[in-house]
Order: sequence, then C-alpha cells, then structure tokens
Amino acid sequence: MASLRDLLLAVIKSLFRGRSFLQALLAFWTTSTESSPTLREPPSKDGSTSISDFLAKAESLLLDPTQPNKRRALSQKLKLEFREGLLSNPACMLPSYHTELPTGDESGQYLAVDVGGSTLRVALVDLKGRGSSGGPESVIVSIDTFNIDNDIRALKGRAFFDWMAEKIYQTVAKDSRQGHCADDPLLLGLSWSFPIEYAIPPRIMSIHPLKHTQCHPRKQPTPQTYLLRPMGKSFHAADGLLNQNLSSILQTSCLHHNLHVSLSAIVNDSSATLLSAAYSHPSTTTFGLILGTGVNIAAYLPVTTISPSKLPPRPQTLATHVVVNTELGMFGGPSLPSTKWDKTLKASHPRPDFQPLEHLVSGFYLGEVARLILVDAIHETGAFGGVVPDSLAREYTLDAKTLSLLERCSPSAVPL
Repeated sequence: MASLRDLLLAVIKSLFRGRSFLQALLAFWTTSTESSPTLREPPSKDGSTSISDFLAKAESLLLDPTQPNKRRALSQKLKLEFREGLLSNPACMLPSYHTELPTGDESGQYLAVDVGGSTLRVALVDLKGRGSSGGPESVIVSIDTFNIDNDIRALKGRAFFDWMAEKIYQTVAKDSRQGHCADDPLLLGLSWSFPIEYAIPPRIMSIHPLKHTQCHPRKQPTPQTYLLRPMGKSFHAADGLLNQNLSSILQTSCLHHNLHVSLSAIVNDSSATLLSAAYSHPSTTTFGLILGTGVNIAAYLPVTTISPSKLPPRPQTLATHVVVNTELGMFGGPSLPSTKWDKTLKASHPRPDFQPLEHLVSGFYLGEVARLILVDAIHETGAFGGVVPDSLAREYTLDAKTLSLLERCSPSAVPL
C-alpha cells in the first residue's frame, strides 16, 4: 500500500489542480489500485455511483445549511439558547471571579503554562507594559511545546504533575529571574482545560464551586485554593488526588527540581485567550475564541445580562462586567443541521448530546466526519477497488491535523 507521504503528495498535487479535498483523495485511491494487489477487487455493478455524482451529493448535503436564510434561522435559535444559558442553565454561561481585563500597563516576569487535551505549552514571558520605551509590550523569553500522548495521559496522580514540572524546569530554569528561592517565587498563570472547583476561604464567604473559569484576582489577599476534579479525556492525573489543592500539587512537583512557583491565576483556555489579547488591545477586546481540539468562547459581558443567581459570591459587588465561560460546544442541540455522517458519528459517541456544536466544528471531530464521508465514497463509487483500507476502517484514524496540513500547504512549500 502507498505510504502516507505518497498519499499526502498525491493529494496536494490534486489540490493544486483545483480539485476539492474529497476529489483529491478519491483520485489518489483510484490510481493507487493499480499498484496494490489487495485492492484489485472490481467495484460492485449494483447501484454504483460515479465519483462526480457522489461529490455533488456530498457538497449539497454539506453546503445546504450555509445558505443565508438558514444561517440566519440558526443564528436566531442560538441567540435564544444563549439568553437562556445566561439566565438559568447551570452547565454553561459560567461567570468567573474575574471582573476586570488587563489594562496593558502590567509588568513583570511570569510563567505561563497551558495544559490542553493533547499539548503542554510552557512559556516564560516578560510583560513590559505599553510604556516600554517604544518596544513591544511583551516578550517571550523562552517557550516550548510538549505532546501529551496516551502514555502521558495514563500517568497517575503525582506522576503526571512531576512530568509537567520536569518540562517547566527544562523550559524556563536557565532564563528565569525568579523561582530560585522560596522568598522570590516565579508567578505562574495556568490555563487548565479541565474541571476544577474554586474554594473561597471561610473567613471571606462560604465555599462556592465553579467549574472551568476560575480566575482569582491577585489583589485579593487570600490564599488560592483550586480543587482538582476528574479530568476526563482519558487523563488519570486526578487519580488519588481528587479534591486536593492543585496549587500545592504543582508547587510540590516543581520543588523536586528546586523551582519555586506560586500559582497566581488559573483560567480555561478561552479565558486565557481573552485576557492575553486584552493586554495588547485593552479597549477593543471583548471575547476570546478557541478553535482547536475543542471549541469555546470566553466573553466579557455586563453583569446585568446574567441572572443574579448565577453570579458567584464575591467580596466586592460593584463590578459592571465579568468574564464568562460560555461552554459554547454545549449549544445547538436539535437546532443544528445534521447530515447522515453527523448522525453516524453521534450514534457511536459515548455522550452524544453533551457537546453537539463541537461535533460540527471542533478539530477532534472534523477528521472523523471526513473519514466517514470517504468510507461512504469508497462503498458507493468503488474507488480504491471498493475496499476500505484498514487505516480508514477504524474510528478517528483520520485526524484534523492531516486535513489542516493539506489545507494550508502552498505549491512552493511542497517538494513535488
């Protein structure tokens, strides 16, 4: 069977000839049957569909919901859901404790750590502020990215955080001005794409759990307590550590490398995007959008748009706005358009109704939808000898990274 490199090059060549992605893959498979003895079975004579007919049908199913009148109708339905979420839904439109955006004048050196479903990103950042003698307002001193594969997800309890600490030390130790002694810790901002609970000290107010969008204002002189909750996504880092303080866990693991850190703030990825953009553009930034493995938006909204019952208790009540984690992937439900491939994906999903919008737009699912379409194409058109390759017969074997690679390639970037 042809190699992955041959597949990519053939697809890219086809794309440069003006073909659609489906046409490119089908063209490759059709021509590949000559060199692959396992794919010589003749296509079925009964009900066989031409490739052009299949492509026309697929494009119609996929593009029909994008007609202007249908987009407007979907928009109106989503607006109604958003309003309901702001008023009553406890699972989405989650207000945080963060009531102010950065001004752009903040300065100092900070450690930024982003823990996602498939990647750990670590950066040491110098914030200079907007009045920094004409230079950039922020400088990345050092940065590195580490893949979180199945072996890393399988690390249990402190083993996962020890792995994190090792990568943090590896990235920032030689360049950090702080963190070398307990009296001068390196301040850590953590983007954590998993559930936590935020506990407010009893002397301030009663404990109030709030998932996903916890961000503790540093000016508030109280200890930060972020309680670890089950993580999902095949992670075992919470094993044996449930309801323990995430800040203490990270500090302990970093101390094994003689690196002193203090967890100053924890937010989800969309809130982190909003806050970092607001630092550079404080007067124009109102939301942060994540389009990656998942999809989400954090928005800076007036408190008057949110039901008082949803607002978390806080010492000061004069705030006019608050950062809200929308949990956008949870919206849509029956209002969303659905092709037969979407229905197939949903039928095999362990939580088919949990995040319906993510099924249509997030990187985790786009590759699988493309795979289902291609499998359908092979069966209906007889492409590839009518035989589905083993690598495509299994769920989630075509990922969005491959689709993105093909989408962004240019002729000059490919050694044809």
